[in-house]
Amino acid sequence: MNKDIFHSYFELGLIGMAISTPEKDFSEANNHLCKILGYSKNELLKKKWSDLTHPEDMDLNNYLKRALEGEIDGYTFEKRMIHKDGSIIHVSISSKSSRKPDGSVSELYSLVQDITERIKAEEEIRKSELKYRTVVENATEMIWQLDREGNFVFFNKFAEKISAMKSDDWKGRQFSPAIHPDDLEKVSKIFLDTLSGNTNEYEVRILVADGIAELVVQTLPVYTEGEVTGTLSFGRNITEEKKAERALKESETRYRTLLDNVPIGAFRSTIGQKGGTFLSVNSALARMFSCSNPENMIKTRVSDCYQNNKDRNKFISNISHVGSVSGYEVQLKRKDGSSFWGSLSARAVKDENNEIKYIDGVVEDITERKSIQEALRESEERYRRLLDHNPAAIVVHVDGKIVYVNQASLDLVAASSPEDALGKMIFDFVHPDYRDIVLERVKQCQIDEKFAKPIEEKFLRLDGKSVDVEVTAIPITYQGKPASQVVFWDITSRKQVEENIQSNLDKLNKTLKGTVDALSSAVETRDPYTAGHQKEVAKIACAVAEEMCLPEDFIEGLRIASLLHDIGKIKIPAEILSKPAILTDIEYELIKTHPQAGHEILKTISFPWPVGKIVLQHQERMDGSGYPNGLRGDEICLEARILAVVDVVEAMCSHRPYRGALDKERALEEIEKNRGTLYDENVVDACMKLFREDRYCFSTS
Repeated sequence: MNKDIFHSYFELGLIGMAISTPEKDFSEANNHLCKILGYSKNELLKKKWSDLTHPEDMDLNNYLKRALEGEIDGYTFEKRMIHKDGSIIHVSISSKSSRKPDGSVSELYSLVQDITERIKAEEEIRKSELKYRTVVENATEMIWQLDREGNFVFFNKFAEKISAMKSDDWKGRQFSPAIHPDDLEKVSKIFLDTLSGNTNEYEVRILVADGIAELVVQTLPVYTEGEVTGTLSFGRNITEEKKAERALKESETRYRTLLDNVPIGAFRSTIGQKGGTFLSVNSALARMFSCSNPENMIKTRVSDCYQNNKDRNKFISNISHVGSVSGYEVQLKRKDGSSFWGSLSARAVKDENNEIKYIDGVVEDITERKSIQEALRESEERYRRLLDHNPAAIVVHVDGKIVYVNQASLDLVAASSPEDALGKMIFDFVHPDYRDIVLERVKQCQIDEKFAKPIEEKFLRLDGKSVDVEVTAIPITYQGKPASQVVFWDITSRKQVEENIQSNLDKLNKTLKGTVDALSSAVETRDPYTAGHQKEVAKIACAVAEEMCLPEDFIEGLRIASLLHDIGKIKIPAEILSKPAILTDIEYELIKTHPQAGHEILKTISFPWPVGKIVLQHQERMDGSGYPNGLRGDEICLEARILAVVDVVEAMCSHRPYRGALDKERALEEIEKNRGTLYDENVVDACMKLFREDRYCFSTS
């Protein structure tokens, strides 16, 4: 700036100006600068820039030093200065140096402008913007802005929470993927209408992370320099409200349906002097009083529904004084004159004068319950008589202390009167060998509050003898305390009978074993070349069944069937059975009759297992190529499927009249090759595993 021009403006005083020299910070200052800083000119000229600078902005004075030393030509910056009254003012300083011919600085001209108001305004704007952003970001409703193309410009935090997406993820993306497909057309039309300058309010469904959210939205046009440049929307999440609204409607529908269909009568009536009138009733009440429909019931006087008018008067008195009645049991009268017991509950609805306008109530038909109560009273008496005279010994104890005994329990322990047992501990009558078991059962019974399954134990009589008993217990409440009701049965005679039965069973088993062995030996006598074959087959079959984890009873039946599986060969001529050559077709066909022949022999014997069926099917094959009936797959019982595999393995590994014994590997190759076609896959796998792991060895004899 020209020095003369600077001095012209200096005198005008339109802006604060100062002249600094290397010797003095303020060699000259105009009136406007004095006004900005609050000093007189004489006061200001005695100051230094550092005297007037805010402590936190002191480092900016380095620019002054550098300019006066000629290091830089000038500078421009904003800083804080201290007014004479101590207040802080913000100024904008722009300085330019004037140099001498030798290049050194002669003067530094500075323009100083008070920008305090501008800074304050900017701060207010910043605060306002921060406040606005805080409100928007923390609003409990969705706020978003779209440009004219329908792309997201802004998305607040609540919207991020609802949609489970960040605002930055939405920026530049179309709004349409966020809208439920069924609402997209409606929303698109509203968006275009808003761009025309209109404000819209509507409900919409949006797609969110966990499904669908429902919003009520207000959309406003966004103006920039008078032109609509997009839309701003405020969406309130009404998902729960809508759910509640739908639930309420459903509830109201259910309530109306329930009221018409519940088995409990519901009514609204007056208590008028002329017997009272029904204002409304449901179908159940009409049916209860033998009316064809609620309309006919409404025509009936309320007083006519009572068997005894004094009961109605008592009801009116109670509800008038208390305002409600609950469970009032009364005899009511049907239209046909018959009576029934009802439980009446009602409340009074009063007007502003505290007078009863009407009463709302329900009636439950308790005729059956009253009958049951009467029956229970009779039953209780019968039960007590039954308990006292029950042939089973019954004892009730509380914490082990006997509080009730019947006559049978006294007889059981040889007591002459209840006093011999009452007050004593139940464990005093338990044999010492069983006391720990009984104590644990009593504790567990009280904890589980369940019926204790019967167990057998021994009881001690008062005469010192012991008796075998079967005991069961159930937790009960006796005179308000947790107790156990124990029932004892003297099983001494039963134990003797069981021992006799077991002895007879042992004899029968021996007889059965002898019969089976005899039948098995009969075949081996006819066919000496297969001597031991059935026994070996039985041993292998049982081992395979065990490998398959089959039950013991199943395995025993399989063992018996294995020992007898060739019993039908008794009917085959001995010369064919022992023929030292390959059989002819006719001879082989004759051999194939032995399963059917075996079945005919065994079917009349009442085995506890399907032995005849197993023997009949042991030559059947999985693909239907076996005999005698060509059965397939599961049509063949599992025992026969096991026997089919084992029979082949044992036969191949044994000597035959027409060939020598083959090695074990040849036999295993045979069943493995035909696994799933001729033989059951699971049976083959179990048999292979048994032999491969050397867990079975053929008998040497």
